[in-house]
Amino acid sequence: MIRFSFRNRDRLKATLAAFFCAFLAPAPASADIALSPLRQVLAADRGEATFSILNPSTRILHGRVTWIDLTATETGYAPADAGARTRFSAAPYLTLSPAQFRLEPGARITVTVALKDGQTPPPGERRSHLLIETAAARTAIRKASNGGLEVDIGAGVSAPVLLRGAGRAAAAIGETKLLRDNEGMLLISTTIKPKGEISTFGRIVASFKPADSREPEKILGIRANVAGFVDAEMRRIEIPFGFFSLGPGTLTLRYEGQAEYEGRVFDKREFDIAPPG
Repeated sequence: MIRFSFRNRDRLKATLAAFFCAFLAPAPASADIALSPLRQVLAADRGEATFSILNPSTRILHGRVTWIDLTATETGYAPADAGARTRFSAAPYLTLSPAQFRLEPGARITVTVALKDGQTPPPGERRSHLLIETAAARTAIRKASNGGLEVDIGAGVSAPVLLRGAGRAAAAIGETKLLRDNEGMLLISTTIKPKGEISTFGRIVASFKPADSREPEKILGIRANVAGFVDAEMRRIEIPFGFFSLGPGTLTLRYEGQAEYEGRVFDKREFDIAPPG
């Protein structure tokens, strides 16, 4: 919950508009809403899926369920323009129910998304994001003075719904660098580049095998829930290692499938680490 206090109405409108542009980026949960799973995939052989909305708060939630179209970027999402919606939006092919809800504290509701009757997924992949918004709640924590205005902003979360037709999923590990964070600790920065007609989904696993063959390979870090969406040229990922140096050996990056791609390795790259000096 975010609270603003302003004296000028125009300033309020401008700030709220900027806030919502940033706020609509997808997230698995918020303080007042828990939405699961993180994504759903529909296809010709799976024309229906469900999401669960939980109210973990102590207040009654009134909300609505709609679609929003977002364009994938290197690091997240941005609002889709008209051209991107025409090319990639899944919403015209889908239904959702219910469109509104009321949840008591601790209660849960199921939202169903499905292919419209008679619709067939087009070739490739389309994506829209299920958007859950709740009404603003007034929970005053102080008295506004000098004509000030207090505004409560409702919560909102979203999750991608993928509509898949014919196509292949492929991706490659791109530019990779070994860097340091603000505290001097090592991290690896890499990119995932989609190579197919439908998106990939998985985890990036960084491991290290010391040059001394007697020492076992160890996991340095894992970044899960990494999607390679076809509408983005690449996805940039960073994995912190939490230590200051590596000895000589081989650093390996693997892009491993999750969910429907479990057990698949999309790409693997190895990097020789020279002795410090």
